[in-house]
Amino acid sequence: MSASCPYSWFDPDPESTHNLVVGLVPPGGEVLEFGCATGHMSAVLKHRLGCRVTGVELSPEAAEAAREHCERVIIGDADSLDLPPVLGDRRFDAVIFADVLEHLREPGALLARIRPLLGEGGVVIASIPNVAHGSVRAALLRGEFRYRPLGLLDRTHLRFFTRDGVQDLFEATGYYVTHWLRRRRDVDATEIRVSLTEEVRTLLANDPEATTYQFVVRAAPAEAARELNELRHTFAETTALCDERGNDLRRAGIEGARLTAEVAALRAELEKAAAPRDEERRLVEEQRQHLDALTASLESAVAWEATLHGRFVSAHRQLLERDEEIIRMRDQVASAQYEADSMRRSKAWRLSLAYWRLRDRLRGR
Repeated sequence: MSASCPYSWFDPDPESTHNLVVGLVPPGGEVLEFGCATGHMSAVLKHRLGCRVTGVELSPEAAEAAREHCERVIIGDADSLDLPPVLGDRRFDAVIFADVLEHLREPGALLARIRPLLGEGGVVIASIPNVAHGSVRAALLRGEFRYRPLGLLDRTHLRFFTRDGVQDLFEATGYYVTHWLRRRRDVDATEIRVSLTEEVRTLLANDPEATTYQFVVRAAPAEAARELNELRHTFAETTALCDERGNDLRRAGIEGARLTAEVAALRAELEKAAAPRDEERRLVEEQRQHLDALTASLESAVAWEATLHGRFVSAHRQLLERDEEIIRMRDQVASAQYEADSMRRSKAWRLSLAYWRLRDRLRGR
């Protein structure tokens, strides 16, 4: 960057991106600052925090100005600069990319290359514009995406990042983001002038990142960062798949509700049509029950008839036995009568009868 570069001054606002970056730097440490420009931030690191700064700058003119504040300035293109041979065994407590990564062709490759330059507990600190700021979104809604001299759509930007993009950049190159800070600006307070409807304003107000103008992050090397990034992407893909399946289920639910309503209507029609048949079935059932009752009564009558018939047969048998007994008695009476008649006709009977009569007279009977 040249000495006239608009990024060659330090913003003193306590909430500025510059102060947010400086606030994440370990005091008194060794610092490697990419894109140090004229040394505006290097001076603050040196005098406020007591850091020893090594700068990397593409512009020879800016680098010359930065030497006043840096212990050393390396001139070169960060995308292709081979730093380990240049720096030797020197290790750093912090490596700073203040509005630099978005200007590189391969920021991830550079982050991977500088990992060996970090000392124990060393961190990377970066500020990165948020392309998902509400002003950019609102401009896109009306079909506008225009580069500008400064800001979110700086014409020298080669890369554009959202929060997820920043996280992917660091995790994919072996870092874990430990601090997330934000430089905020209202949607209608940036270099991108927009006119918002109430509907769009309400929609943007529901997203906290809509007012994030720049992300300021601090990241530490982590062996599991790449695995974490893969797991995060797998989770995101799974979530998207679940959402898609959920939409399919919701659509199926709507179709199912329609079919259920049709089935309910058909059932109502069938029930209405079946009502006369149900009445007929009721009458038939009543007739069947009446017939069953008559059948039971008939069976009872038949059983009673059988009982009476048995009694009649028994009584008839008894009558026959009595008739036979009477006949035998009559025969005995007839036989006795015959014998009596025979005795009456006999002489002895007559003499005996005369004797008894005589005796009765003699006794005065």
